[in-house]
Amino acid sequence: MNNQTKFQIKLIAKKNALESMIEDAVNHINDKRYPSTKEFFVTQKIRYEAQLDLIEGIINDYLNN
Repeated sequence: MNNQTKFQIKLIAKKNALESMIEDAVNHINDKRYPSTKEFFVTQKIRYEAQLDLIEGIINDYLNN
């Protein structure tokens, strides 16, 4: 496996992990049992979405070249 393929696999794995973390954050935000943690998970969700946008941009640029 060459370096480009490894890089692509790592990017896709990171993208999948961020999507999962966003989903988990949304579940925690909507969890009524722990209202005190809602703000923390809202912040985390925003941070993960920003990272996901960056990773998706890199993937799109990389795969289109």
